Amino acid sequence: MSRERPTGLIGEVSQRLGVVFRIAIALCRFLAVVVFGLRLELRGAEHLPRNEAGRPTGGWIAVPLPHRRWIDPFLLLLLLPIEPRLVFFADGRVLFKTRFRRLLFRLLGGVVPVWPRGGPKAFWAHIEAAQRVLEAGAVFVIFPEAGPPSEPDRARRIEPGFGYLAMRTGVPLVPIVIGGTGELYRRRRLVLNVLPATTAGELAGAEPGVAFVEPGSQDERAAARRIADAFAERMAPPVAELHGEIERASVGDRRRWPWLTNWLDWDADAADAARAAREPRSGG
Repeated sequence: MSRERPTGLIGEVSQRLGVVFRIAIALCRFLAVVVFGLRLELRGAEHLPRNEAGRPTGGWIAVPLPHRRWIDPFLLLLLLPIEPRLVFFADGRVLFKTRFRRLLFRLLGGVVPVWPRGGPKAFWAHIEAAQRVLEAGAVFVIFPEAGPPSEPDRARRIEPGFGYLAMRTGVPLVPIVIGGTGELYRRRRLVLNVLPATTAGELAGAEPGVAFVEPGSQDERAAARRIADAFAERMAPPVAELHGEIERASVGDRRRWPWLTNWLDWDADAADAARAAREPRSGG
């Protein structure tokens, strides 16, 4: 693996997609729909932020879960509006493990690598990168879970780093439930369910418009934990409901090409260590 450990946003970002990224998404769509025959469904599109003209707009954070398989970020790229562009928090060890991946992600841009044991310096780099993305009118994506695998109908623990990001940016948080990715096979039904937006203040129980914590304080650390716990509680019912619905509907499916389940699960055992790096080790 390369010793290179870049931090912050890789590449420039704007609302619009470049030609290379558009070609990459078109190729992914061809593989998913035509080759793999996946049945993709987007629900709750009315909850996506839009401008006065009714067009999709950026400047918000997408918070999808549960994160089960390699296909989860691809589902967001295929089912959410192609613009404004999505930018992802991602495991740096996955992105930069091989020369090809380093070249690919530097060419495409639109990622913020996360490394284990980054500490406060990396924390500030992540916040600055997220703010650049949001100010450019793009959408920042964070998979907020950490810890060991959970039951199929439950998300894992939500890490406090998500709470810090929510508070420091202050933008709308759009929860997205992912359904069907625990097991993949040809013609599998996969669903994204977009839920109504929330905010850090709402999750922390603060009054609207009130600055409820001082950045870097012990109060902020406690608030980050409250936000994570409140988000987990809010998401538990829709996660369980969507999982149950899809599993009931899939009874009797002919499970062809089951190798799709782990096809691109790169370095899954390293993911949790990288996620832990998102939380600062001091007051920030």
